[in-house]
Amino acid sequence: MKEKNKRDKFHAKLAFYLSLGFWVPLFNVGLCITSLIIAIMAIKKHSKDPKCFGGIGYAITALILSITSLILSILGLILYLLSDQICLSPICTMKL
Repeated sequence: MKEKNKRDKFHAKLAFYLSLGFWVPLFNVGLCITSLIIAIMAIKKHSKDPKCFGGIGYAITALILSITSLILSILGLILYLLSDQICLSPICTMKL
């Protein structure tokens, strides 16, 4: 039996735990995009009915982590793709 004052935090906590997936190589972008979508859903549910849906702190933290991880991943990819043009010193072009 459910308690009357118990609020559903499932989506918020799921988004938070998925946003911690930025540590997993190759899956970090997919996990962060999924976390971003679920965090937005959790925030929308909380804004519509705050008495039934809780965990807004988890959702906001997941949103911030996901956006930051996506930006850093994209920036890292751009730097990797442009690395030959950025670094022209002999040390960078040396092949092992």
